[in-house]
Amino acid sequence: MSKRTRFILISTMVAVCLWLTTTAPVDYRFGLYLAVSSLAYVLSVWALFDDLKGIEWLTLMVLPVMFTLGCGLFANFLPTVIPRMFGRTFQLESSMLLAGLFKIIYFILYALAMYGILLIENIFSVASIRTIQLFRAARSVNFILTLVASLFFFTVTLSLKLPFWWVAPMVFVVSLILSFPSFWSVDLKEDILRVSGKYSLAVSWIIGTVGLVLSFWPVKPFMGGLMLTSILYAMLGILEQRLSKRVYMESLLEYGVTVIIIFVIGFLTTSWVG
Repeated sequence: MSKRTRFILISTMVAVCLWLTTTAPVDYRFGLYLAVSSLAYVLSVWALFDDLKGIEWLTLMVLPVMFTLGCGLFANFLPTVIPRMFGRTFQLESSMLLAGLFKIIYFILYALAMYGILLIENIFSVASIRTIQLFRAARSVNFILTLVASLFFFTVTLSLKLPFWWVAPMVFVVSLILSFPSFWSVDLKEDILRVSGKYSLAVSWIIGTVGLVLSFWPVKPFMGGLMLTSILYAMLGILEQRLSKRVYMESLLEYGVTVIIIFVIGFLTTSWVG
């Protein structure tokens, strides 16, 4: 069986399992999400086993697992009914059917993303041995999917309405887990692990602190998640440029302006009345 066939099989299988978890009672879903994420790890190892070595057993498996877990948790926000769309009002049966179709599209997109993640991890495993032309494209897609996964986790964390002493550690841990392999992918060498660890800790500390602040801010969960993700976007982009020894002023301005715009939107869309 070729690798691409394995990737398609794994993506489809995990997507179906993740979809089935949404039909289970709410009290059991978190455990099922963890189980499906573990399945994603095992199947990803099976698909990439021939090329895995050293730290890659950890770094290459982070995104498949975290993206799966994040998508599963975020699926709880999917609507069960869509009563209105484009100015039209639907009957109950039609609105439930539309919500079901929306959920199917969501998990199809997950399957496509998971397939892309497996392709990326395969490119990384090969690029650590020899130069490969697709490496830069793979890093760009990896960067985007890392941000999507972080948005899922941050949104879910803020939606739980937990005290700040829970929000800050959770945001810290998620940022640490997602940022470390992203920094490591800049060079894919063992000697970059220490620097990647330091950068990941610094990024996670800052984002965790902002998460603590947002736990007191009456911002909507998705908007708050987007604000935290914008900081992760800026810090990963800037520090990855520093690791690759190519820092551009235009990029620094782009990252800074993006964060400012999103925070301004977050401030303006927040209801301070209660």
